[in-house]
Amino acid sequence: MDQGLAALFAGLVALLGALIGGGFSARAARIGGEKTVQAARQQVEDQARVESKRWLLQARHDAYQVILSATDAYTDALIQPTTTAEAAEAARQRFRSARLRVDVVGPATVRTAADELSLTCVQVHRVLEEGEPVESWMAQEIEERHRAFVKAVTAVYAWEPDAMGEIP
Repeated sequence: MDQGLAALFAGLVALLGALIGGGFSARAARIGGEKTVQAARQQVEDQARVESKRWLLQARHDAYQVILSATDAYTDALIQPTTTAEAAEAARQRFRSARLRVDVVGPATVRTAADELSLTCVQVHRVLEEGEPVESWMAQEIEERHRAFVKAVTAVYAWEPDAMGEIP
């Protein structure tokens, strides 16, 4: 009977050990699964953040390309005395449309510089509409505002992302 009782106790201890070990294994598997889900969720969030930043930078690049081209055409139309009123108006409309794109995707510094350039161009355009000639100081003012805009755009392009940095 002692051997049978010893075997029974040994079996019970083995069963208890298996149950405890199984419980720990199940808990470890659950924790591992939760960590895997958490890591996958974090990876998706990180990837979405990176793609969003990439999209914003591309949208800004496209908007800046368009407005820089439109600015050149508009300022040329304003400054050159041989430009017709229709050509100046077409260039103004193209510039206005491009500026609106910058308003949508540009940071505050670029939007402010675009607004100042736009205001200066509109003032010179009004002078032309009144039949007055563009004076040299007006052309210089346009050029200064244009340089300030280009400087603001360049600052955005020169931005160096770090691990946690935000796009300006």
